[in-house]
Amino acid sequence: MELLQLKYFLCLARNEHVSRTAEELHISQPSLSLTIKKLEQELGCPLFEKKGRNIRLSQYGQIYFDYIEQVFNLLENGERALQKQKGIDDRHLILGILSPYIWQDVLHSFTVTWPEISIDLRSLEGSEYVKALSEGVIDIYLGAISSAEIAGLNCKTLYEDDMVLLVNKANPLSSRKEIDLRECTGQSFVNLGDETSLQQFLEELYEEAGFVPHVIMKCDYTMRDQMVIENRGVSVTTKTSALRLESDQVVPIDITYPKKKRILGLIWRKNLQFTPVMQKFYDACVSYFSAQDQKRP
Repeated sequence: MELLQLKYFLCLARNEHVSRTAEELHISQPSLSLTIKKLEQELGCPLFEKKGRNIRLSQYGQIYFDYIEQVFNLLENGERALQKQKGIDDRHLILGILSPYIWQDVLHSFTVTWPEISIDLRSLEGSEYVKALSEGVIDIYLGAISSAEIAGLNCKTLYEDDMVLLVNKANPLSSRKEIDLRECTGQSFVNLGDETSLQQFLEELYEEAGFVPHVIMKCDYTMRDQMVIENRGVSVTTKTSALRLESDQVVPIDITYPKKKRILGLIWRKNLQFTPVMQKFYDACVSYFSAQDQKRP
């Protein structure tokens, strides 16, 4: 059994697609298939099974995956430990991030405190961050934490955001302070793209309310806000996003039903030893949002 075989197995297990994995590893499909077949022969059991045009881990592969992932985590932790022992701090942090403007204050606070540390921001939507974390493309992800947390990841909640209905001040609803989402059946909704993390959260919100919105457009964040500013529709968003919208033409209305909060925080790989830079960032985020909680009435 060779380390290369295990690397190929781990990559294939994450992608669940032979040709895509071969392309990512810069090898031919037959070479990948042969390597996996030899590994299965050595172990004496099938690690994958077909799922339509794709493949997925077998019951044996699922057990094996957890151990192999730990092996590579330990190898990476070993390298990090050596760097720490040698006093090496690369002063560089790669962050996956959801909606950068939501995090701009804490990022600014961190760069002011640690100006010598450079940050590389990678914008990630939906579940893209899972693969980016597992493959070490990013160090930490800042974004939404789902109720069903994904195996292999750790998370730290930083804050919980209330949801609001964003309307133009000319809309008859603008005089309301609170609203039940089920009262909005006559409104024209502007949604985000289906692939976005926030829209996926909103679909859960709609389903919980038993509410089917009349959607007139799906677009990005900027166009969504502009549509509301021009009184072409309404939208559901977080209170933080609504308060950051620099326009006197819109009004946020608190949604009382369903009372579902958007949970946001830090996510990273389990069993991953933080570098000094990662630890500084983690501590800074926790400290910043703890201070914000204390300021709230």
